[in-house]
Amino acid sequence: MPKPRSQKLFDWRAAAIYIAAVAVAGAGLFAWDHAYQARLSGPRLRPEALAKRLVESFVGDGTVQGSTLDRSGTLTIRVKDVVTDKSKTPAQNRELVSREGSQAVERVLGLVAFKQIVVQVVRDGKVLATVRGKPGAKPETDFAPEFK
Repeated sequence: MPKPRSQKLFDWRAAAIYIAAVAVAGAGLFAWDHAYQARLSGPRLRPEALAKRLVESFVGDGTVQGSTLDRSGTLTIRVKDVVTDKSKTPAQNRELVSREGSQAVERVLGLVAFKQIVVQVVRDGKVLATVRGKPGAKPETDFAPEFK
């Protein structure tokens, strides 16, 4: 007499195919969502590039001559002088350069975290003033000897 077969509740092969199809569809949906989110966020800017754009939006397009970020977290930005004028007194020019650098430092520190920012205001290749700022502290301005 042959052995009786055990009765199956349902066909396991169909259930395995269904589970595989759901897993593939879920993985495809996840990949599509990830690509969509990456496209929405756009390209990520390096912190020094973002700081350069912030300073240029404040001072003017094309005024940032260079920016470097060292390993200690200090950002150095070289900015072309656009505020001094020969018709103004030296004291007025110093005040304008100091305010320009200070506002640039405060603007960057308000949006991007750096340990220190150094803004060098440059005219004709010479540094007129150096403005240093740290988070939570007022920026300090040092003038070149020939600009005092």
